[in-house]
Amino acid sequence: MAKKKPSALKALAIVNDERVALEARAAELKRAAALELGMVVLDAGGADLGSARLRDLVAKALATGPDAALRMLSGKGESMAAAMQAKPKLPASSEADNG
Repeated sequence: MAKKKPSALKALAIVNDERVALEARAAELKRAAALELGMVVLDAGGADLGSARLRDLVAKALATGPDAALRMLSGKGESMAAAMQAKPKLPASSEADNG
């Protein structure tokens, strides 16, 4: 005898339950990622920056592009003023998410 297909309402309830579980898992992974990144910052001596300055520094580096930001910090490449006026570059994963 064939297994009876669940109704649309039951299927919707299952999908909603799965979504809640995925959101909880995503929150857990976000906390774990934050811990990993925080350890990198602390290991690099970033504790003295403070959260506001660190957030600003990371946002500007990401807007400039990580490679360009590293070139500027090493003194090889465009000036900080030119980089700040440049159009922000999104990480590859963000571009895919927005499409």
